[in-house]
Amino acid sequence: MVLSRFLGCALAAATLASCGEPDPIIETRYDAYEGDAYPNRRPAIEIPEGGMGVVSDSLSDTISLVSLATGERFGVHPVGRDPVTIDGPHHVAVDPSGDAVYVALSYPALAGTIGPHATHGESVMSGYVQKLALDDMRVLGQVRVETNPGDLVISEDGSRLVVSHFDLKRVIDNPGDIEAQRSSLAVIDPQQVLLSGSAEPVLIPVCRAAHGIVLSRPDGARAYVACYSEDVLAIVDLTDPTAEVKRVPVGPSPSRSPDPSYGPYAAAMSPDQKTIAVSNTKSRDVRFFDVASETFDDSLTMPFFGAPYFVAWTADGSRIYVPTQVPDAITLVGVDPENSEAVSRQLSGECFRPHLADLDEEHGLFVVCEGDQTTTPGRVLRLDPATLETRSDTQVGLYPDAFARVAAEAP
Repeated sequence: MVLSRFLGCALAAATLASCGEPDPIIETRYDAYEGDAYPNRRPAIEIPEGGMGVVSDSLSDTISLVSLATGERFGVHPVGRDPVTIDGPHHVAVDPSGDAVYVALSYPALAGTIGPHATHGESVMSGYVQKLALDDMRVLGQVRVETNPGDLVISEDGSRLVVSHFDLKRVIDNPGDIEAQRSSLAVIDPQQVLLSGSAEPVLIPVCRAAHGIVLSRPDGARAYVACYSEDVLAIVDLTDPTAEVKRVPVGPSPSRSPDPSYGPYAAAMSPDQKTIAVSNTKSRDVRFFDVASETFDDSLTMPFFGAPYFVAWTADGSRIYVPTQVPDAITLVGVDPENSEAVSRQLSGECFRPHLADLDEEHGLFVVCEGDQTTTPGRVLRLDPATLETRSDTQVGLYPDAFARVAAEAP
């Protein structure tokens, strides 16, 4: 710096009388910043007339928003904890207050994992539950759960958030030790899901590869859990974590090994809370559990050509909508054996791997289609509830597997 200044002066000496004047000092003063250091620039979500459906796109790390009235996707929002890797937003649940949505982050298995559940059930990373604001999907809080979170449900009164863990890796890693193989239910206080310092969930060991959950209404005091790798429906008293878990076999010949005979994967409770439909993907049937007697009624068992997933009940509880995979189809069938007339429609070419059915009495039957779980985006169909004909068809993200409805106006 000194040398360059000297040379500059020497070169300018012939034309300048002097070369020693210092540069003027310019001092700029700024007022203190009064704004938010990390401003929220997320676009506000306007719930359309008729309400919206919230769809989790597991391998896109997004939430898709679908109009219930038209079936069109009108919004897509990034979610997760890591902006680079896949967080795997799995199932979603909407707070009854109407101001928050919860999403379970179920991280995919490591690269190179093979098998029918390679992207679901064999991760080594702890999962998370995030609480998101419904007005713009900003993060309101998060809490860590165990590896491979499966289903996520919230009680009707909003007092309990419950997460199952579809942990097939735990089953594989503990041969011969059924207690060590059993995954837990995580019971969470929604009010304690915070940005920092969230309360730890209460963990209740339940069964091998727990997945679909239904809760008693309105307070969710009791949970009924479909246990894929144990061929049982588990009954859990959530008011007493130390209470014994009841495990009711879904059929007369439950498997003694981790490889199931029936494979109970999903559960759905009837509107009157008297019956639970349990979908068994291995035996390809839906079986019906009587809540009062805590037994399965074998006379009501419904066999299907394809593997059934998350069913939906009609409002009067007389029929169910059953999405099945391989072949891909949707079936409306009566539960009463004396009135079991069925309407079925093949969905091949329109809906690849139908995963879930959700009935909105006003706007139609919504069916979430997984796609190929890798490169082909999934879809959400809106069907006529009576004829099962397509009213609308919209593309969402990669591997969608959840659908939760939000009313146009909060209750």
